[in-house]
Amino acid sequence: MVKKSLLIIKSSPGGLGNVEGFLRNRDWVIKSTTNLKEALIFLVQQQPAFVMISIDHPNKKVRNLPKILAQAFPVCVIAFSEDTSAATYELLNACPTEYILYPPVTGPAVERTVNKYYKDMQTRGLTPHQVRSADDGTQDGVIAIKGDGSFNPANAQNILAQMLAGDESSAMMSGPGSQKSGFATQGMGQTPLHGSMFTPHPKSAHGGLYAPLAKNPYGTWVPTGGSLPQHSRRTPEEIEADPRATKNDSVILRGTKQALESACNITSFQDSASLQQTTNVACIVIESSRFSGYLITAMAKNKNIDSAFMEKVQTRLFRFLKENGEDIKESERMDLQIKQVPFEDWALDCAEFLRKSLHEGNEVAMAFFPCNNVQTRYGDSPAEEMASIKLEEMAGNVAVEFNVYIYLPRNNKYVLYTPRGGVFYNVQKERLKNQGISQLHILKGDLQDLDRYKAQNFLNEKIQEFEEKVSAKETA
Repeated sequence: MVKKSLLIIKSSPGGLGNVEGFLRNRDWVIKSTTNLKEALIFLVQQQPAFVMISIDHPNKKVRNLPKILAQAFPVCVIAFSEDTSAATYELLNACPTEYILYPPVTGPAVERTVNKYYKDMQTRGLTPHQVRSADDGTQDGVIAIKGDGSFNPANAQNILAQMLAGDESSAMMSGPGSQKSGFATQGMGQTPLHGSMFTPHPKSAHGGLYAPLAKNPYGTWVPTGGSLPQHSRRTPEEIEADPRATKNDSVILRGTKQALESACNITSFQDSASLQQTTNVACIVIESSRFSGYLITAMAKNKNIDSAFMEKVQTRLFRFLKENGEDIKESERMDLQIKQVPFEDWALDCAEFLRKSLHEGNEVAMAFFPCNNVQTRYGDSPAEEMASIKLEEMAGNVAVEFNVYIYLPRNNKYVLYTPRGGVFYNVQKERLKNQGISQLHILKGDLQDLDRYKAQNFLNEKIQEFEEKVSAKETA
């Protein structure tokens, strides 16, 4: 189990984008979803250290999860809400978990809760996997230690399978082995698993990322590797033939294809790793008199893309564009952290074009997302080391990756308004507008961080649009 691993079960696809970005920038491994079935499959197979559960989730079964997970898994359960109503606060206060996040939820607040959890473990002299919040006859709020703290996959899978199948009568059975919570603990390992639990949803945009589990000779539960209904893996040629991969033929498309293919050390398609879920991408800013946007590169296994490889791609692309009459502006490449997304599906839906190749045993893909004004415009500030930016450049309810200041001309001072890693809220933005403040200030040394912030916000908005489309199709 990875220490900094987190599963987020949220109520809406676009929720907590700023929180996820903040945590990924601090090396958290995150799975975020609204799909209960997908979340529980991930939980069984990946066993994250922490699970955040939104009590606002439309599936009411989710409200039972804090108690169930604390009994079945070696995880810390954190309940949270994305709503600020009085009813929400009542639900949070009644939630059977020790760790609760009240709205608004922020990245720093999550890390403070995690630190509190580890401090509590140290104080109690326990290891994390020994802790369970229980309602087994002990007093409310008392931590109970059950058994030897080992994880029993069969028990966990059957509890969750019953939940997913809606088999509440069997889940609430009584008799030998039953507990006050209503979940049987004896004999469950012999109960056949619900086969549907480990089959990806046929409409899933993620293409069947999870495999059935089986025990290996060492007693560890691992994916079987068996075939599952999923998207067939497409070759670079098949991607290019897809009409969605070329919404508009252009000199940038032709240049990107040529630069990508010439920079790749092409290997066998059959032996290469496939490009699936992505959070790490490299970005080339494209800006000329005719084109403006972000050219995004992603690689299999969510790898950080080698700077030498990207240097080759950018040099060859810009040379091609200039040779074909484009007055392209030089720009710095950026490494971005975006919301987790199935890159190919997302790019086919939202990008102007997508091209794929193979590089040293890994699939690599490039997609172009048009965007006006990709370069952040900034002005002078009274202090030489500062720059002014328009208030409108700031996105609301998103964590910032630089210190944001307001300037007080009366005493010629800068006041830190939002620190690096903090969230700049919409309510703050509106308050500044109402006070007649139209400019904010940052250090000139942070301007590249501002460009990265702007690019990530733009791409995360595109991901949110894509997730909403997928969600609408699945519920149709």
